[in-house]
Amino acid sequence: MSAPSRLTPAPAWPEDAVLLEALEPWMAQRRWYPLKGERPVGPLRLAGRWDLGDGVRDLLIAVPRGEDAQVLVHVPLVLAPADKLADFAAPGEAAGNEGLILSTAGLASPIALVDGAHHPDFWRAWAKAALAAGTTLGEDGARAIAQRADRLRVTTGEQSNTSVVMPAPTEEKAGPDDATIGDLIVKLFRVLAPGRNPDVEVSVALARDGWDRVRTPVAWSTLTWADPGTGAEQTADAAVACTFVPRADDGFELLCALAGDDDGDGPTRTRALALARDLGATTAQMHTHLAASLGTTEPSTPAQLASALRERARWAMTEVPELEAKLPHLGERVEAVLSELAALPQLPPATRVHGDYHLGQVLHADAEQRWYVLDFEGEPLRPLAERSQPDQPLRDVAGMLRSFDYAAEVGRAARPDWLPAVRDAFLDGYWAAAPVPVDVATASRPSPQEATLLNALELDKALYEAVYEARNRPDWIAIPLHGIEMILTI
Repeated sequence: MSAPSRLTPAPAWPEDAVLLEALEPWMAQRRWYPLKGERPVGPLRLAGRWDLGDGVRDLLIAVPRGEDAQVLVHVPLVLAPADKLADFAAPGEAAGNEGLILSTAGLASPIALVDGAHHPDFWRAWAKAALAAGTTLGEDGARAIAQRADRLRVTTGEQSNTSVVMPAPTEEKAGPDDATIGDLIVKLFRVLAPGRNPDVEVSVALARDGWDRVRTPVAWSTLTWADPGTGAEQTADAAVACTFVPRADDGFELLCALAGDDDGDGPTRTRALALARDLGATTAQMHTHLAASLGTTEPSTPAQLASALRERARWAMTEVPELEAKLPHLGERVEAVLSELAALPQLPPATRVHGDYHLGQVLHADAEQRWYVLDFEGEPLRPLAERSQPDQPLRDVAGMLRSFDYAAEVGRAARPDWLPAVRDAFLDGYWAAAPVPVDVATASRPSPQEATLLNALELDKALYEAVYEARNRPDWIAIPLHGIEMILTI
C-alpha cells in the first residue's frame, strides 16, 4: 500500500464518548479483537490517550469484562477526510480493517477514523516519539520508518496483533539521506497488559548481547497510564520495529516438504539432517545468550517440577478421556516418568526461554544458510507475568522435538526412520553447542539427569497437545497420542 500523506489540516477530534461509541462495533469485527463473541458488560472507557501530532492519536481502550475485570485494547487513530478512507486499505485484507467513517450530529461533515497501523502519519509520529524517548538501538531504524512510511504494507496474516512491512528503497530510488538499513517490519500490539512484553524485552536483550539469529529490534514504544483503581503508574510495550528477514523459508513448511520427499540416504535426507542439526545448535546458542543477557535464577526442586507436571497430566487425562482409553495404564506410566524426575538431585539453573518454541517460530534463510528465531511472546493465552518467568531451557527443546512429530505426520514422511533421524540430528546439534554443566563435564551428552528432565518435559508437551487437538482439531489427535506412546517407551 502506498497511501498519501496529509496535505490539508486534520479535522477536529470528536468527543471521547462519541469516539468510543463509534469504535465499539468496529473493534468487535477485527481479527485482533480479543473478546470474540462477547459483549462488553459496560461502556468502553479511555485508559489513556496520547496526541502524537496533528490528527494523530494513540488510544488505550478499556473494555469491561465481568466484575472488576477489563481488557486493554490498543487502537491508534489518524483523522482524515471521509472520501480518503479507501486509500488506506491494504490489498487482500478484510473490508473495514483500514478504519471507519464517523458521521454524527456533532460533526460538520463525516470524517474518517483511520486505523493508525494503515496511515503513514502515525508511523512518522511514532518514529519521532521513539527517538525522543530513546527507545531505539541507534537512530537509523527510527529514521528509516519515518522515511518509508508512505510505502508501508500492512500484512494480512496477523491475528492477535497488526504487522506492517517497511521496505527499503531500491538502490536507484534511494536518496542521499535514506537510512542505510534493510527492510523493516513493525508489530503493533493490540492487547496490552502492564509489564514488559517478552517479544520486545527478550529480542532487545539478545540483540544487545550480539546474537545475530534474531530479528534485530531497532525501535520500540511504550505507553504509560494510571490504574483507575489505585492510581498507580503502569507501563506496557505498545509496538516494536525489527529488521525483516526476506526470502526465508518457514521452518514447518520446509521440514514438511523434506519429510514428504525423503530419499533415505540421498541428498534430501542429508539436507534435512543438516538443517535439524544446525537448528539444534541455534537453539543452544539462543539459550546461552538468554542466560548471558537476562541472567539465571535458582530453579524449583525436581519434586516441585514433578508436582506441577503431575497436575497438568491429571488435567489432560480428565479433559481427554480418550487418552486412557487408547493408552492402557497411562496414569501409572506417567507417574513412573514423574517419579524419576522427582528423584533427581537437582535441576539446572532456570533462565528466560522462548516459551512457545516450534518449527513455525523459525525461519531458514538459504542465502545466509542460517536459522532465525521469531516471536518471543510465549504462549499468548498465558498471563503476561507467567510468560516472563524463568524456566528450564529444555522446555524449548521438548517443544521443538514435538514439532518434528507434526512435520513428519503433516508432511507424510516417506520413510518411518525420517522422524527419529531428524530428532537425533537436532539433539546432536543442541548438545554439541550447549554449555556443559559441571556435573556432566566428563560424560557424554545428554547426561542421565538431562535425559530424564527432557523426557518429562516432552511428555508434558504431548499431553498439552492432546487437549488442544481434542478441542480444536480432533482429526489430529493421533499425532500427540503416538508421541505420548513413544515417549513412554523411552
